[in-house]
Amino acid sequence: MPDRIWRSSTQSYLRPLPRRLGIAPRGRSVRLQRVLSDFGCEHSFARAAQSVQEHYGFEIGASAVRGTTLVQAQRARAQMQEQYDQSFRVLPAVGADQVVAQADGTMICTVEPGPRKAKRPRQWQEMRLVAAQAQDSCTTVYGATFGSVAETGQRWGHCTRQAGWGLNSQIHAMGDGADWIRLQSREVFGAQATFLCDFFHVSEYLGEAAPRCRPPQPDAWRRTQQKRLRRGAVSRVMAALEPHREPVGTPEEESPVRNAHRYLTNRLDCLDYPRALRLGLPIGSGIIESGHRHVLQARLKKAGAAWLHDHADRMAHLRVLRANQLWLSLWN
Repeated sequence: MPDRIWRSSTQSYLRPLPRRLGIAPRGRSVRLQRVLSDFGCEHSFARAAQSVQEHYGFEIGASAVRGTTLVQAQRARAQMQEQYDQSFRVLPAVGADQVVAQADGTMICTVEPGPRKAKRPRQWQEMRLVAAQAQDSCTTVYGATFGSVAETGQRWGHCTRQAGWGLNSQIHAMGDGADWIRLQSREVFGAQATFLCDFFHVSEYLGEAAPRCRPPQPDAWRRTQQKRLRRGAVSRVMAALEPHREPVGTPEEESPVRNAHRYLTNRLDCLDYPRALRLGLPIGSGIIESGHRHVLQARLKKAGAAWLHDHADRMAHLRVLRANQLWLSLWN
């Protein structure tokens, strides 16, 4: 039935049919907004528009997908912020015996606001991702922010609480050894936490030092040091590095042995791999590395993509909400 346009004494443009159906020009139903956000959350906005046509049989512009997805991403950020505004230190008496908590940062390409076709300088900014998972659980809880270290720690606490942190729990905190991660593990978890440096990050330092320490067989030397770390013989690793340290004054980029020695020296209390192996806990930060790839980078680091700072933050929250299996809460 064709839509008729009427005039009245008070209105010059009256469309009874849209009013009767409860729709408005350029309006989108909740169901359509959900579809657009679903595709826009996973793919580029142009690719999402193509998916809508493929699956639902009608055309819609990439700008419409973009606008709807960002609006829903803002709602996701507001919803999660309500949770973050509450204290994470109200813990149940009984939780998981062991909770693995990991943190790391990833660089996101951002641009300043301005005309989209104008040349705008790009800047890489660090977005910090945190994750927690109860031992032997398949469910991981994530959090992400461009904010301060303290804000990151707060979100880390919330993730760990949702993952099963209780008053009886031991927190197995892990990271690449960055000062901010170690600081926040102590600040957030206190005496309940034991921090461990990612074994594979330590191995990278040893791998770079290996050609200087044993030129004929660098791989064999590195594997020997890794075995020593696993059984707790850190002093033997330090002794193997000591004779090969570059002279003071050698440029940093030309001093792999000195860098490895300094890295280990500053983190001797974070290398208790025998304890983690004995308790069946991970010694590598696979949880957070996997999270980087499928939570943030899969959408925010597509080739050639650059985001407004606020839009990247919104999208990260939408992706985190989805990864935390809270997608339905956004629509119910």
